[in-house]
Amino acid sequence: MIESNKDRVLLAVEKALRCGVSFYCYRLPGGENLHFGVQTEEIATRKGFYVHPFSEGDAKSHFISQNLGVEEFLGSDYNDQSCQTETEIQESISKTDYLCRAEQCVSDLRAGTLSKVVLSRTINGQFAGDSWSEVYKSLLNAYRDAFVFVYSSEVTGTWLGATPERFLSNRKGVVSTMALAGTRLAGTQGDWGAKEVEEQRFVADYIGGCFDKVGLKYSKSETYTRNAGNVEHLCNDFVGNVESQTQVDSLRAMMHPTPAIAGTPTDIAVSYINNIESHNRRYYGGYVGPVDENGEFDFFVNLRSLEFSGNDYCIYVGGGLTADSDAEKEWQETAEKAKTLQRFL
Repeated sequence: MIESNKDRVLLAVEKALRCGVSFYCYRLPGGENLHFGVQTEEIATRKGFYVHPFSEGDAKSHFISQNLGVEEFLGSDYNDQSCQTETEIQESISKTDYLCRAEQCVSDLRAGTLSKVVLSRTINGQFAGDSWSEVYKSLLNAYRDAFVFVYSSEVTGTWLGATPERFLSNRKGVVSTMALAGTRLAGTQGDWGAKEVEEQRFVADYIGGCFDKVGLKYSKSETYTRNAGNVEHLCNDFVGNVESQTQVDSLRAMMHPTPAIAGTPTDIAVSYINNIESHNRRYYGGYVGPVDENGEFDFFVNLRSLEFSGNDYCIYVGGGLTADSDAEKEWQETAEKAKTLQRFL
């Protein structure tokens, strides 16, 4: 669906939200095309949108099949009487609570059990606008270089976001990903701090190690600063040539979750997160994206996102902690990341 027909796509998004059907809509980073699909009770297609949770204990992975496109759906007889998707929205994490947990994390990191932990928090509220589709439109206009998405199903609930981070793409025998970590306000002058450099290096080393373990040759870009709205991050791009589907499947399974959204060592960090965080991350920190008829995909980390039900919403936001972290600064970092969405609510 081309950008000139964006209004038709947004009408379809608005109708899908109103009717409570299973659907998805997205735009790839830097792209012009909006892609939309609705799942019906017909036989599932191979083309659609895949949703993977942070961990299998948090929620279930789910595939939303594309049975209807924009015009088919707008011309259908779905109406407001359809069963709308409702989920229980999680409570906000207070600043006092977050600081207490962050300080405990830093203390444990200094003890040497872990090198990095990504601590997240939730921010809930009441949407005061007229239409969630207008929020989605605002995200599309504001974040040209992000993967901007909205999806809904009875399994997953309803989510929208504008994530800057590619998890893994597999197109025409080439896989690509990025090591994105370390955060500061966009436009900050001078060198990056040692804490942010170390935090991003953990991610880059981990991804390179995953490529090596599956025997996949790759190239890695120089480290550069990547803008993401009102913040910016350190980044390396990875590109590799695929020799078999087994390599792709193994790389995908091995990479998730990366230190960018869990920590280092990853398995210990995930267990630690499950113990120290009071909320269920659900699909935050998982990955989402389109799959085509040939099984090729573009997956992105579910970041800078929120879940909503009616006018209630919950923003999920997090940041990487190391032994050199300051809890107050980490709180401020999560506050800046949350503004990606809050400015439109």
